[in-house]
Amino acid sequence: MDDEENERGAVTPPGHLRTYLGSAPGVGKTYSMLAEGQRRAAAGEHVVVGWVERHGRSETRAQLGDLEVIAPRQATYRGIDFPELDVDGVLASEPDLVLVDELAHRVPDTGRDRWEDVAELLAAGLDVATTANVANLESVRDYAARLTGVGVVESVPDQFIRGGEVVVVPIAVDALRQRIAAGKVYSADRVGGALAEYFQTSNLEALNELCDAWVTDRVEDVGQDLLARRGLSERPTLVAGVSGSERGAAVIRAAAQFASDQDADFEVIHVDVADSPSSRRRELQRDHALAVKLGGQFRTIEGMAPAHVLADVARDRGASLVLVARGRSRFLRPTRFTMGSRLRRLLPDATVEEI
Repeated sequence: MDDEENERGAVTPPGHLRTYLGSAPGVGKTYSMLAEGQRRAAAGEHVVVGWVERHGRSETRAQLGDLEVIAPRQATYRGIDFPELDVDGVLASEPDLVLVDELAHRVPDTGRDRWEDVAELLAAGLDVATTANVANLESVRDYAARLTGVGVVESVPDQFIRGGEVVVVPIAVDALRQRIAAGKVYSADRVGGALAEYFQTSNLEALNELCDAWVTDRVEDVGQDLLARRGLSERPTLVAGVSGSERGAAVIRAAAQFASDQDADFEVIHVDVADSPSSRRRELQRDHALAVKLGGQFRTIEGMAPAHVLADVARDRGASLVLVARGRSRFLRPTRFTMGSRLRRLLPDATVEEI
């Protein structure tokens, strides 16, 4: 086949996807991905790093070594500048293998998910090595959130990961907790509050079970069994949103009363955005304690758009009632919408109460 015929009719074969899957942050997924990059670079292949999350970890910095790193593009969302994976830059480099960390990440300025960027790289014929936590898989996400009390919005379709090779990065629960205590996963100032609770032994054991279940295609059976063992029912659930303001306690008490009246469960959601002030941490700890005391669950979810996060949670849980504080949210300024009015637009089939 000559070059002209190739240009007319040839189709570039899709690249190979390898996902390093872990039960939780800190198990060694990024390290394993970088190790593959080093091996293939040593074998003479052109390897580039499209995106890597370092989290201040010395092991990650050492494993990164002298691998070629594609400069990130600069994105802007809600007036905040931040780096993002530069797909065009990766393609222009024409590598054999590209390393892309955090497959489930949502790109705020484009509205795309990182796995969609990875799909573009694969379609161009590039091999991709990437990482994901089991809690980010669509079939696992809700079970993981209910069992750990920490929800995630970012997710990856199961079929996308199953379309490639999956390498599970195992670690014993005690070993992971020792890594956390030694500051090898997160800095000491970050391991507190909801994050510390997430890494409780019972949560890590449940995530390990869910990871094994996903590999053997038994998520629903194992997830239901774990919920039953934890005493988490399948009753209706209502959702309440708090931001660490003084109205949080009133919203939580109202949610508990509604739940009691309707024989339902309730979940209190705090959306942790990039510019959340640290001064609200004490108020949020009080909200957390109050929610648990009144029989609810408290979940912290990272996200850039709180109204959309709450709407996603409400849809996932099938909630017909959502409660938030009355008044204009600081996250929605300078728009004329309150959090309640924004949620009514996003959830036309649910009742939204402002307390």
